[in-house]
Amino acid sequence: MLVVDGFMGEGGGQILRSSLALSLCSGSSFRITNLRAGRKRPGLRRQHLASVQAAAEIGRAKVEGAALGSKELTFVPSTVQWGDFHFDIGTAGSTTLLLQSVLPALMKADGPSQLVLEGGTHNPLAPPFDFLQRVFLPIVNCMGPKVDVQLERVGFYPKGGGIISQYTKPVEALCSLKPEEPNIKRIRGISLCGALPEHVAIRQANSAKKKLSTLRVKTDVKPIVADPKPVSPGSFVCIWAEGDNVFLGADSLGARGKPSETVGEEAADKMVKEVRSGAHLDRHTCDHMILPVSLAEGSSVFRTSLITLHTLTAIEIAKVFTDAKFKVTGREGEPGTIRVEGIGLRNQG
Repeated sequence: MLVVDGFMGEGGGQILRSSLALSLCSGSSFRITNLRAGRKRPGLRRQHLASVQAAAEIGRAKVEGAALGSKELTFVPSTVQWGDFHFDIGTAGSTTLLLQSVLPALMKADGPSQLVLEGGTHNPLAPPFDFLQRVFLPIVNCMGPKVDVQLERVGFYPKGGGIISQYTKPVEALCSLKPEEPNIKRIRGISLCGALPEHVAIRQANSAKKKLSTLRVKTDVKPIVADPKPVSPGSFVCIWAEGDNVFLGADSLGARGKPSETVGEEAADKMVKEVRSGAHLDRHTCDHMILPVSLAEGSSVFRTSLITLHTLTAIEIAKVFTDAKFKVTGREGEPGTIRVEGIGLRNQG
């Protein structure tokens, strides 16, 4: 049984989610200690427990330690199931992070799957739904599978209540990722508010567009009022690049007392930095892609706008579960290039 130290690297929930995903794909059992030891409230919280339960159901796994506050967990997977699943986090915990725990296994399953996930859809410290749809999944689909998501209802903190539906058509083997030179043709985005006046979305959008104008690229940030109305009020801006060989995105969430103009400017300022880096992948997409490329056939090579501790942690977890080979050119906190020799994992069929 593999042993994972939950205090390695960034010391948060990413270690658990990546371990669950790789365990399902590889069939390897694992025990994780020091769960979320790097956080102020260590141990399993509700959204992490929901990821464990979802992975256990899909992988027919035996689990020990799956309880709120638990700092140690044992996970023994069996055969990955495919089909229809419904998971409700029960809080505003991130649905997009829960999906990361099971999506790699569903991309390698023997048949298509349909998921309905309830909880938070736009959370701090988690990819918002629109980032998942517009940046992460397009690059995943370049590797062979067909993965689609739809937003049924927005879910903001503190009550959540959001709903996303997700469809996966698996592939026998994931293709490697070797994008050519990036070519940005336009920048697009949405500025959404829910259970708030429409002018919030408009002000956010105008502020973002003003900041993005310094890039001299065709830009469109569309203000939207959420329909149906979310359970909790909230707002956000998500911006992404469109073009060839480019997977860049940025976002910012609204908060009580935070001016709408600040929300838009924050997202746009992040995007300007991503674009000017000349990278294929933004800093967040990079760490999300480490797991898929480690499972893929052949060599993957791509530039990231920033090598983060999350990316380096994802690499260390992939090394625990696979024989993938990694070479990182660049230092943490700087732009860099990631080279990966994947293990060519094929589905169970």
